Amino acid sequence: MVRVTPGPPAGPDDLARATEIQELRAGELDAVRAQADKWRTGLGGLIGLATVIAAIRGVGGLSALGAGNKIATGVLLLLAIVASAVGSFVAMRAAYGFPTRRLAEASVDELAARRHATLRQACRDLRRAVVLAYVSLAMVVIAVGVTWFA
Repeated sequence: MVRVTPGPPAGPDDLARATEIQELRAGELDAVRAQADKWRTGLGGLIGLATVIAAIRGVGGLSALGAGNKIATGVLLLLAIVASAVGSFVAMRAAYGFPTRRLAEASVDELAARRHATLRQACRDLRRAVVLAYVSLAMVVIAVGVTWFA
């Protein structure tokens, strides 16, 4: 049989470290949400960029291209806008959360579990937004390349 006994009492260094860890954990969600808000702004700019490129090049700018290149350019710009829009949505969800039902009778453990789940979801959404931002930018660059070099 194993006998468990209490360890030594916590010292001032242990208490300071525990307080520091609690403060870091308390600020994690706010930090992720601040980053997500900035990515949301950047994705909005990418939507604008794709739209401006499409407007500037317009139908007249694509007239020298073959039918296949016109279709490829249009599809790439459309996919860039869709990727940016979806990325903006997940970035907004990461930045502001998603409306959920709150239970008034939740215990402290339930509240801590919800906060942790919210943090994990915000991190996943932020990663998705970053990937979609790069995908959108790549599609815009490829579309511009097709119009310039085809």
